[in-house]
Amino acid sequence: MIVIDTNILVAALWSKTGASNKILTMALRGEIQIAVSVALALEYEDVLKRTKMREASWATMHELDDLLDALLSVATLAAPITTNIRPKLKDADDDMVLECALQSQAQTIVTMNVRDFSIVKTQSGIDIMQLGAFLASLIGGRL
Repeated sequence: MIVIDTNILVAALWSKTGASNKILTMALRGEIQIAVSVALALEYEDVLKRTKMREASWATMHELDDLLDALLSVATLAAPITTNIRPKLKDADDDMVLECALQSQAQTIVTMNVRDFSIVKTQSGIDIMQLGAFLASLIGGRL
């Protein structure tokens, strides 16, 4: 089980051919299991529907709604969140990602901001991986 940071979805909607879109496609096909909390789902929607994001995205508003619905339909819901970690990380939005990972007992958080999660591995045992490393581990059969 993994948790996908919002920045991965942003990148997926900027390019249909990039690594971020590949992980999104894998999640939608059920090739990888993802977890999401209500707070994280709302964060995904808020960020992806911002005007500047929408202008940079390949997706129309309707396609974005369909994509979010599809992603949430295949995700494991981490609810209710019973962990009480805040504030733990510099960015409160990162705390949402961490809470989701802890509640769902995810093995990995996939993010472009590995440095922002630097204390997580030592304190929780959750792997923090950049997208390229995560995809390489899938190809290598380690996950």
